[in-house]
Amino acid sequence: MFRSPIRLILMFLVVAGLGAGIWYLNRPQPIDLLVEAAARGTVEETVANTRAGTVKACRRARLSPGTGGQIAVLDIREGDRVATGTLLLELWNRDLMAEIAFNEAEARATKASARA
Repeated sequence: MFRSPIRLILMFLVVAGLGAGIWYLNRPQPIDLLVEAAARGTVEETVANTRAGTVKACRRARLSPGTGGQIAVLDIREGDRVATGTLLLELWNRDLMAEIAFNEAEARATKASARA
């Protein structure tokens, strides 16, 4: 096909030039920046960096009980492994338990008066 090594070299240079030209035309364009020199002046606003530190990745469980309230029992600690069905926390519910007991007693009294 190619009888002389010069033709082979020229063909290689043409293909390399075409490849370089295609890359040059499709390369990412530089971002335009606006640069200003720093100068002395009045401070119009200050910004405090209150979040200095290390960013750590974490996985959070999105828990939301059906009712809100104060936590009465919290038997687990951060980092503990828990199994499915483990009770994580218990809300203070003495008022609700008293209401249930009152309603049960009232139901028993109603049944007793109905039997009488």
